Amino acid sequence: MSLPHPSSVPASPASMTTPSPTDQPHGLIDELRGTMANFAQIYFIPSAGIGALLLAVLALSDLAAAVTGLAASVTASGVAIVMRLPQAQRHTGLFGYNGALTGIAFGALWHPDAIFAAWLAVCVALTVVATAALVRRGLPALTGPFVAVMALSWAMLPWLELSSRVGSLACDVGSPGFVFCSVGQVVFVAPLVLGLLTWYLLALWNARATVWALAAGAAVWAILVVLASRWPSMAAQAGGVGINAFLAALGLGVFGRRPTMRLTGAALAAVICVILGGWLTPRGWPYFTLPFNLAVWIVLGVTTKDRQGRRAGDA
Repeated sequence: MSLPHPSSVPASPASMTTPSPTDQPHGLIDELRGTMANFAQIYFIPSAGIGALLLAVLALSDLAAAVTGLAASVTASGVAIVMRLPQAQRHTGLFGYNGALTGIAFGALWHPDAIFAAWLAVCVALTVVATAALVRRGLPALTGPFVAVMALSWAMLPWLELSSRVGSLACDVGSPGFVFCSVGQVVFVAPLVLGLLTWYLLALWNARATVWALAAGAAVWAILVVLASRWPSMAAQAGGVGINAFLAALGLGVFGRRPTMRLTGAALAAVICVILGGWLTPRGWPYFTLPFNLAVWIVLGVTTKDRQGRRAGDA
């Protein structure tokens, strides 16, 4: 979910020629790497290796979600190729991670059938188009396209008639392990041990940002436990708070914001979860990672203006 910086250097004539037969296998391998990188980019990591390991962890937790996630990732990569989106960004998973996350969510929530497959393909294509449009404007897409297609899917459930799966295990808010469990829940991985393994994989790539995100998540969890002891209804929002607070802190760390801003973003995401939960939950509507998106967009907007103001003052 990193913000790309497209190169302004024009392609050389050699790079625009038709690839030779010997180049095609290498190109196929690169596209396969991009398909794996889609899974890692959900956590802001442009790595095929980390993506493959995350997919393996997902398969241990929920094989059905892993299969649909992989199918969606392949579809997203194919759509990006057809749209002739920049190759370098395709291979880091920039255009396909929303599609991969959509596939994981579909597999975790509903049983597959013909309508399921057709609608998933449409949603994945929409996420690629939306992500590419935001990237062209220099805006961080985050998981906005994923949230949009999931909201659309929820609105169309009466017509799609998708069959719900039994819900996965939730994280235990009463245990400190809730913080690690929430890391896995981003991709619908529920068991604590697999959430811990997911966090470890993230730390292998960017230990500093991941540790700070975990610290922010732990702080938000501690506040949540205190509040839930007085207002038990708060516990119903624990899952959403854990996921969105961690993602907000992680995203702001990747975007280079200082620790206080990461904690602020995590707290803001938690507050938005409580507000949206109080409004949407009684209506049977999930908010997924919308609070994370709103919190990061707000903090990025405010801090960008502050940075521009300081630069103008220095000049």
